[in-house]
Amino acid sequence: MAELTSAHRAALTEVIARCPDTILSQLELAVAAMSGPRAEAVRQMMAEELQDRQRRDLVFQPILPLFRARQDGLEAFTLPPRLLGDLWRAAKRNEPELLPQLDRDDDLSRMIADRLCNTAAAAIRDHGLKIWPGGTPQARMTLARIMDVAGIARTTVRRLPDWQGRIGSEQAAEMKLAFRQAAAIGDDGLDCLMEVYFAHLREGLQVLRLASHAAALGTPSTTLAHGTFAPFVERVIKGIVDRADAVAAFDLAEGAQGVLAFRDRLHWLASALNEFEVVVSPRPDSVWARTLRHQKMRVSVALTERFQMADKAVDALLPQEKTTLVGRMTRAVPHLVAVLDDAQVERARLLVGLLSTARGPAAVMGCESERRQTVEGLTGRISNWSGEALDRLHRADAADGGRIARRRLQVMVDLLQLAGAKDAARTVRRRLASLGAAPGVSLRQA
Repeated sequence: MAELTSAHRAALTEVIARCPDTILSQLELAVAAMSGPRAEAVRQMMAEELQDRQRRDLVFQPILPLFRARQDGLEAFTLPPRLLGDLWRAAKRNEPELLPQLDRDDDLSRMIADRLCNTAAAAIRDHGLKIWPGGTPQARMTLARIMDVAGIARTTVRRLPDWQGRIGSEQAAEMKLAFRQAAAIGDDGLDCLMEVYFAHLREGLQVLRLASHAAALGTPSTTLAHGTFAPFVERVIKGIVDRADAVAAFDLAEGAQGVLAFRDRLHWLASALNEFEVVVSPRPDSVWARTLRHQKMRVSVALTERFQMADKAVDALLPQEKTTLVGRMTRAVPHLVAVLDDAQVERARLLVGLLSTARGPAAVMGCESERRQTVEGLTGRISNWSGEALDRLHRADAADGGRIARRRLQVMVDLLQLAGAKDAARTVRRRLASLGAAPGVSLRQA
């Protein structure tokens, strides 16, 4: 079989270069099973590309998180993934003879990596429009400065977990040195180093502690509200506002997945507000404090409305009818043959699920008493209705033999479970099981 032509090689080189890492690994496995000189040539090209990408990732290790969107949704400086390859080509173009040294894990390889980052910074400044045509001039300048501080980040990002809690003298000295070196590089060096750190923090709330330590260690020491790191605090505040908007706008039409998203947002909000109180402690009359109070009030109002909706939704599933006692005396008793509406059941399940989900966050928002009262109220009403309904079923008062009532009682068990009333749910379930199934209905169907 003939060797690859120059045209084939050029085309394959372009295709391989554009393949994402995951696709390239799959292609490597596929080509490994092929035979012949052309397959061998392709394997060699792919091996060279993989080695080149390993070197690229080593050199750009401090900034790689910038090429991925944040999972927590907080605002951040991010870079398009395709730019990574263009930036690497610009970094290695002038000194390709240095690349083999990157395969060694020693101080020399790290020095070369820092040098290539500096080369990339210079290339962005000189040929930024060609390397990143879609970026704004400000974004390109920020990227260049980030490449300037990449060497500082390379040796310090591993210390980020140690900088989250109480820091000792050694950690304080390391942090102070890192920020001092970044500030010496340029006016925005400190901001850009912080941007890199922020990208490495999987949970954006951690930036509050990092910024607080950095502000206190600065020369001179500053408060977060008036220091260099205020923009990072404001990103967290914006995240709080965005999530509060989503919680307030939640609609039951979003279904079970919507409830899960609601839960995640609510718990994040509670964590963020607690973290602000502990770490930032803004002045009561400051813009930050007023914003946080407003968002907490909005969420509290939204939760209270959902609690009231849950109360009404449960009541809709507890139908009553009047029965005669003596003469004209009547009393309300469970209506055992009332039609069970599946839409009402789903609505009640979702809303009671929200009640359970809000446990904990509701205390932070200032509406835990309303939540607890709602849970206790609906638990009592469900238990009372279920107890009376079971008594009537035991006396065979249901016209349909208890078919509908059994289904409704199983829904009551589910609602009690969702509300966290496990003992009450267990009682109803055992009494229901003791009755057996309705005529012609298995226990599973009941």
